[in-house]
Amino acid sequence: MPDWRIYHPAGTFTDPGHKEELSEAITSIYTRAGLPAFYVVVLFIEMPAGTMYRAGVSCSVNGVKPFVRLTFSHIARHFPPGESPERTRFMNTVHETLKPHIADKGYNWEVNGEELEREFVHINGFRIPPTSSEDEKRWFRDNEPSPWGPYLTN
Repeated sequence: MPDWRIYHPAGTFTDPGHKEELSEAITSIYTRAGLPAFYVVVLFIEMPAGTMYRAGVSCSVNGVKPFVRLTFSHIARHFPPGESPERTRFMNTVHETLKPHIADKGYNWEVNGEELEREFVHINGFRIPPTSSEDEKRWFRDNEPSPWGPYLTN
């Protein structure tokens, strides 16, 4: 929450350091906005030959530029509905962040996202604290979930 899924053909993202750098770059998008780092999950999903197609052509065929598909789900924060400067700014940040790790490697790529209801996320059994609350700020500082509000014992 945010949950990022990076679908890629075999032969891309083979260097663990590259994966770590990209994961750290994605995480920084959110920590700069005040979200705890542990909220961000990045999954690299390697697609074996014959399981990923673009325009009806296998992404594993020799001579075909690798294609990377990235999806993200947001839960902790939502943008105003419809087109907005905030959404545009966020997607520009996403493109700037991904470029050195994907576009500059010569990959074709596509990214899309969705927003889900925050009531449906629990971390270690706790609902996430309200946006900008002292409890959320504590989670950010500690970089881990802890009891808050309804979970505190008297």
